[in-house]
Amino acid sequence: MDWSVEEVYQELIALDEHPRIEAKRATHIGDSIMQTVCAFANEPGSGGGFLLLGISEPDETHNNYWVTGVTDTDKLLNELQGNCRTQFDIAIPVQSQHTAIEGKLVIGVFIPELDPAAKPCGFIGKHGSKNKRKTGVWRRGLNGDYECSQQELAPLLLAKSGMSFEQVILSGAEWDDLDPSAIELYRQLRSRVRPQAEELQASDEEMLRALRLVEKRNGSYLPNVAGLLLLAKPLSLRRLLPVVRVDYVRIQGTQWVEDPSQRFATTQDFREPIIRLITRLEATILDDMPRHFILKEGETQRADQPLLPHKVVREAVVNALMHRDYQVNQPTLVVRYSNRLEIRNSGYSLKPETMLGEMGSQLRNPIIAAVLYDLDFAETKGTGIRTMRRLLTEAGLTVPVFTNHQLENQFTATYLLHQLMDAEQLEWLKQFSSLQLADVEAKALVLAKEMRAIDNGALRSITGLDTLTASQVLGKLCKGYQLLVKGGKGPATYYRLSAESINQTTEQPSNSSDLKLNSSDLKLNSSDLKLHSSDLKQENRDTPELSDSLQQAITELTPKARKEKLWPIILMLIATTPRNAEALGALLKRDVSRLKTSHLNPLREQGLINYLYPEVVNHPEQAYQITPKGKEWLKDHPI
Repeated sequence: MDWSVEEVYQELIALDEHPRIEAKRATHIGDSIMQTVCAFANEPGSGGGFLLLGISEPDETHNNYWVTGVTDTDKLLNELQGNCRTQFDIAIPVQSQHTAIEGKLVIGVFIPELDPAAKPCGFIGKHGSKNKRKTGVWRRGLNGDYECSQQELAPLLLAKSGMSFEQVILSGAEWDDLDPSAIELYRQLRSRVRPQAEELQASDEEMLRALRLVEKRNGSYLPNVAGLLLLAKPLSLRRLLPVVRVDYVRIQGTQWVEDPSQRFATTQDFREPIIRLITRLEATILDDMPRHFILKEGETQRADQPLLPHKVVREAVVNALMHRDYQVNQPTLVVRYSNRLEIRNSGYSLKPETMLGEMGSQLRNPIIAAVLYDLDFAETKGTGIRTMRRLLTEAGLTVPVFTNHQLENQFTATYLLHQLMDAEQLEWLKQFSSLQLADVEAKALVLAKEMRAIDNGALRSITGLDTLTASQVLGKLCKGYQLLVKGGKGPATYYRLSAESINQTTEQPSNSSDLKLNSSDLKLNSSDLKLHSSDLKQENRDTPELSDSLQQAITELTPKARKEKLWPIILMLIATTPRNAEALGALLKRDVSRLKTSHLNPLREQGLINYLYPEVVNHPEQAYQITPKGKEWLKDHPI
């Protein structure tokens, strides 16, 4: 690949949010640099990454990355090349260049991503002895490089074997876990698309084997993960894949938590095979959607239509279920705000963001995708997003906003329920008329107002800008006009409206005069949604006194306490009030970064805790709170 040190440095300066670039002061080649090399080589889907040696991170006297330079280029490069041959399980080939920037020498190193068969690559170190307590395998995370746990090695080991997670046969899975009525539904749906399909002539066992949904072992047919997801009984899904569900949440307002006394208006959990889940979930979304009526030419009776076209909702639901990373213990979340629909899914897009909507697909779950394609639920030619964009434009709505977070392994699709630049928004923008904002700058401000936060990917979704130009627009609105405030750092950078902008913002009820809807047209139907009374209780935001037993447990913690001792205490600390990572670190006398990597992230992945503000991971007031699953777990693991 063609690259230069100067180009990589300028990209880092412009973006300050690139997951593939790491800057190091580099007076010598130590463990930190080699762990970064290991992480870039291991991280799936990254394509590798760049190391800049002789560049320092922002500090008290520098607002951005700055050049410190290196003194002995030959020595550093020889040491790096030697370490890459001797300090890993296998040699990692790297490319290097050096050039003068601001009169000082800077080294650039490109580390390629290893082939799946060569992963996981472990960092041995200088003396050939791995850390016995951990794996020695490093990956990239939101807070930099981190050492994998055994659980986090699973996707690398699966890829090494040539399998995907959907092909795995779970312990305890058996033929009886499949729902005969779901299998019959497949036959009915398939016969509508292709009545003479060859698999319809076979028995159920042979049909599902042909679809790669079951395997024959020791004379028995056993369903794999794909077979369970598509056709299993709900109770079997709960037993074998307990976090594989979809949570539908109705919010009264435009942000995740507006009134602590009534967090959710309504919620509903869906736990059923995908073949049924698609139609049920899309029906729930459409029933809860504002409606408008049309009177077609030549007809005398009006027809009510949901604000979001039916085909858009179908594509949104199918894309979420088809491309989800089912290895991650996190439900798919569908949130209906007053002004938008948001679908948040585990599993970053394997297709680069700049190519979303273009021909061609990259499938995380090809077996599931093939079945949905055969049933005419999905297409595999990469035209679904293009179709959604066209239909939303024809309906006078904004194209969907896609945010793809590779390091968080998360993909979010947002569908605004009105035109982004409608009369109300244009009126709001008049207050900034003296600044003579460009069109893309105005759109960025309005999107930040509507979604409460904006990042580089969101702006690119609605403007078509490239990454560097979008970053420059956001930087100008932040540092130049001071209309946005930057939050987070690195790949988790986001922007919110500044206090000046917020003070001049007048909230209007969404979908009001501009939609020309009357109350009879809204037909909001949430009677089938189960109201979770536990979510409507007043949250105690005051920090309570710690109980004597909890204080004693904290006092007795040793610096090397294992999770069996630490996790119950963490859950107890957040059971009564949400706490941020810094507060937990202070109480437990733990390094915040290690606390997140070794404990808070695994607790969240297992569904025992979650974020207080899940829609903006790096929210300045972000905290952790216990989940219902965490409360049940705590009963079995007292301090």
